[in-house]
Amino acid sequence: MSKADIASAKHRNGFNCCQSVACAFAEEVGVDESMLYRMGEGFGAGMGTTQGVCGALSGAAMLAGLVYSDGNTERAGMTKAKTTRAAGIMQKKFVERAKALICKDIKTGNDGKAFTSCDECIRIACGIVEEELGL
Repeated sequence: MSKADIASAKHRNGFNCCQSVACAFAEEVGVDESMLYRMGEGFGAGMGTTQGVCGALSGAAMLAGLVYSDGNTERAGMTKAKTTRAAGIMQKKFVERAKALICKDIKTGNDGKAFTSCDECIRIACGIVEEELGL
């Protein structure tokens, strides 16, 4: 089963978009799935249900931090450039494929017709995580 299929199934089972993406890669990033689930809980429906930045992309950005940050708080900022560069590349690719960055825009499109479904946003984000983070 692909990561996109796993994440899509999680979404159907009540995970929000961020949780679906992040939790699908729990094993690869070495973080307990329940911790990723907890961390992603506030990013549903565009963070706090405000329909801001797509939660699927937020999950991908969380994974970038887990892949590139060394977690050394004594040397804060030393790995930030690599993480933010990856997050920026993923955002650009996501907008190209989902046609928008903001949840509300994705769901309403130009004429009230969604550019992309939540399921497809999750699938897009998973594909980008695999491409950019090598997971």
